[in-house]
Amino acid sequence: MAGHSHRISQHLIEQNATVEYRCDLLAKLILVLITAIAAFLLPQSAAAAPVKEVRRVLILNVFEPLSSPGVAILDQAIVAELQKAPQQIELYSENLQGTLFPEEASQQEFRKWYIHKYRDRRPDLIIAVGLEPVKFMVESHDRFFAGIPIVFCGMTREMLGQMTLDSHFTGIFSVAQPEKTLQAALRLQPGTKHVVVTGGVGAYDRYLEAIAKESFRKYESSLDFTYLTDLEMPALLERLKHLPVHTIVYHTSIMQDAAGTHFIDATQAVPMVAGAANAPVFAVDDVDIGNGTVGGYALSFAADGRAAGAMAVRALDGEKPQYIPIAESSNVYMFDWRAMQRWGLSKDDLPPGSVLLYDELDVWETYKWFIVAGMFLILAQTSLIIALVWQRTRRRKVETELAVTSNRLRMAMVSGKSVGWDWDLTSGRDRWFGDLRTMFGIPSDTFEGHAEDFHRYLHSDDRKRVSEAVADARLHHNRYEAEFRVVWPNGTTRWVSSSGSFSYARNGDPERMLGMAVDITERKHADEALRLSEERLRLAVQAGRMYVDDWDAARDVITRSPEYVEILGVDQPVELTSRELLVKIHPDDREKVAAAFARVLPKSSSIEMLYRFLRSDGSIVWLEKKARAFFDDKGKLQRAIGVVVDITDRTKAEQALRESEERFRLVANTAPVLIWMSGTDKLCTYFNQPWLKFTGRPLEAELGNGWVEGVHPEDSNACLTAYTQAFDRRESFEMQYRLRRHDGAYRWVSEIGVPRFNPDHSFAGYIGSCIDVTDRKLAGEALATMGRKLIEAHEEERTRIARELHDDINQRIALLAVELEQWNQHLPESAVDIRDHIHHARQRLSDIANDIQALSHRLHSSKLEYLGLVAAANGFCREFSEQQRIRIEFSHSDVPRSIPREISLCLFRVLQEAVQNAAKHSGARHFKVDLRGTAEGICLTVRDQGVGFDRQSAETARGLGLISMKERLQLVSGELSVKSEPGSGTAISARVPFRPEEHLHSAAG
Repeated sequence: MAGHSHRISQHLIEQNATVEYRCDLLAKLILVLITAIAAFLLPQSAAAAPVKEVRRVLILNVFEPLSSPGVAILDQAIVAELQKAPQQIELYSENLQGTLFPEEASQQEFRKWYIHKYRDRRPDLIIAVGLEPVKFMVESHDRFFAGIPIVFCGMTREMLGQMTLDSHFTGIFSVAQPEKTLQAALRLQPGTKHVVVTGGVGAYDRYLEAIAKESFRKYESSLDFTYLTDLEMPALLERLKHLPVHTIVYHTSIMQDAAGTHFIDATQAVPMVAGAANAPVFAVDDVDIGNGTVGGYALSFAADGRAAGAMAVRALDGEKPQYIPIAESSNVYMFDWRAMQRWGLSKDDLPPGSVLLYDELDVWETYKWFIVAGMFLILAQTSLIIALVWQRTRRRKVETELAVTSNRLRMAMVSGKSVGWDWDLTSGRDRWFGDLRTMFGIPSDTFEGHAEDFHRYLHSDDRKRVSEAVADARLHHNRYEAEFRVVWPNGTTRWVSSSGSFSYARNGDPERMLGMAVDITERKHADEALRLSEERLRLAVQAGRMYVDDWDAARDVITRSPEYVEILGVDQPVELTSRELLVKIHPDDREKVAAAFARVLPKSSSIEMLYRFLRSDGSIVWLEKKARAFFDDKGKLQRAIGVVVDITDRTKAEQALRESEERFRLVANTAPVLIWMSGTDKLCTYFNQPWLKFTGRPLEAELGNGWVEGVHPEDSNACLTAYTQAFDRRESFEMQYRLRRHDGAYRWVSEIGVPRFNPDHSFAGYIGSCIDVTDRKLAGEALATMGRKLIEAHEEERTRIARELHDDINQRIALLAVELEQWNQHLPESAVDIRDHIHHARQRLSDIANDIQALSHRLHSSKLEYLGLVAAANGFCREFSEQQRIRIEFSHSDVPRSIPREISLCLFRVLQEAVQNAAKHSGARHFKVDLRGTAEGICLTVRDQGVGFDRQSAETARGLGLISMKERLQLVSGELSVKSEPGSGTAISARVPFRPEEHLHSAAG
């Protein structure tokens, strides 16, 4: 039925499209004619029509439209939408030749050319079709196309990879879903055992192949998958000719085969694959359907183009791209009936809502309404003949029974709740007969008296009105009719409806009056109850902004209660036809309203619908109608009574709620944090996309307590305990725990939870967010380790200086003092011996002074401050070589004389650290130190031919040598380079940026 309905709808749509096209053509011809007449009649000096504002739009394609039908369809749809823009569009179209020139160098040349081409002719909007144009815009937008809105299409979200789109980008992502195509294929061919996936080696071919593999992974246990994606086209076609039975083929894309041959997939590769395969072939997108493939859950290039064009029109109209939400394509089940017939596939097995192409209507589908109309006409004529025969028979029966009607009338008056009277005006006698007990409370069936007896039973408030009615009927020879109240002897009040007539003599005097009265007490009570009910209904209708309508189907008249004026804002007649009402309904809802009434049957007589009503001021009112239809004995619709409620405020509130929820989802899914939400049962009900991307698990696996599976076993109990305690107290909480990432690694996350409350202040659950703090914790630990190492290094340096002062210099001074004391006690007698002793003491003091000076230079070099970096470095190398008994070759060239103190001190400390580490760890006795100036700065190099070392192991070891050198150089924007391998020596280079002319200019300023 779904397929049948769709074929009829498709046929009607095609007919409507033809009519609309012809009407549009006629309208255009009339417009041209009117324009020509106006131009001929109006004077030449008439004011010219206003000129539209010109807007430049650049369309960047990844492929040449002639070589890619999908791109051509996208361009056509985009251009069609751009024609709806209020501005005059100046359209430019370029392509990056992604198929024929995929090399990065070629793409860069294309980009340079387009940047130069549009340098002086800036577009107002750029539409990027495909990944390469989007990548081009991401790289060059800020520099060359700043402030220009970008609308993208023809690509998937996954193609972006690590690229991020700023607020100037919006568009539509295509979503390929091979799994749904496979499910539809298995539904059409239930006995399938083998699935063959065909594809090429191009970048786009590989991308679609990867999506297919990921989607089909869950079916690999039940189906045999074969991927023919690395073959030349002749070999592929030969393989497809010999596929086993119970096989289906899923074609991805072949834009380039293994031999390097390029193809247009939709018009070249697809027909060859579908023609060669001995099994049904299913496709990815709509341009591949119609060339031999069966179809599938296809991407619609036309729909994507229309959506992107609509976004472009909004952006040209001034709407900011960040306020135009990024959308996803709407795929559709689309199949080729010719291919289905070839493989013996049934329409009944198609998924609901499928589009069936090239389907031919049979005789019933073509002439169904003519056949139905003919049968209805025959049925109507037959019904009319039967009704006439039945009416004739009934008339004869009525004529037969007419003779006994008078007798039956008397019996009815006597046995029913009615009373008749016969008033003889000549004698004044008044005779009553009938149900007097019910009418007057008299225990008899007859009564004879006078007219005054009747007046005694009348209610005092009704006597005058009844007397006037009797007198008027008597005087004017009219029929007497009146409703009044009678009072029983026991005080009970009954309502009576009476009617009668006078008979007159030939002279015109009234002789007698005959009449009948009926007890209508129950009817009066019912009318009163109905009146009260209607009053309550009216009050409820006014309070609930609703009105009641009653449709008489036979007369096609709708009667509305007066409340409709305030709700609809119109002052139309209370009664109107359905056609008049339908004109006021929103055009998009008219067909739905008409169809709702057309579907009403005696078995389903209720009617419920939502529709929009157009007020006279142009505003829209949302209405909800609930009605019930009533049918006669033959099932023909007689009337429909219902209530129409104004739900505009509710609809706006629901729309605002949906927009709020959508904004929350967009914000949550684009936020750089992991967001979750739980209900009152302590189970999680929501996770945003960054959370799911972090864990690599689907939403269904995370909901409830599923997320606990990713918590580190050592942290799960503490995490659940903290969450439970906060949940019970309904207060905010913070905690840190380890959560397993999608790659299996555990990462530290910091989580904050806040309680949520409903509008009535009842507790609704929690909402929280997490951020990855692993790097921060590692940095903290590294900082703590660095601080500990720095303190240890300071203590070691203090210990070394103290040891040198105490064990060396202090001991030597003490020894010299002892020797001087001994000389004082045993002063030599010979002047020569005294001079020898003095010379010896002076030499000892000189050595001590030199050692103290060397120690001072290691702590702070005065040469560096007064003589410059070259002299200080040279002096350090000479002193250190003499002290350590090693050889240091120092060379320098082009070093500026004036160097900032912080740079000189940094390089001097790096030299000290590098030379000391080399002497201590390299095992070599010969070192080379080179200090030279360049145009970009100053470079210091220390080389040795020692044992070398592993840099990674050295940086993680206990010492601070390399770390301290790197930290010092970072303070002056320098960098450290270390080249070393075990057994091959070491070269340490420190480079500091410095330009003497800039320094002099800065000093002069």
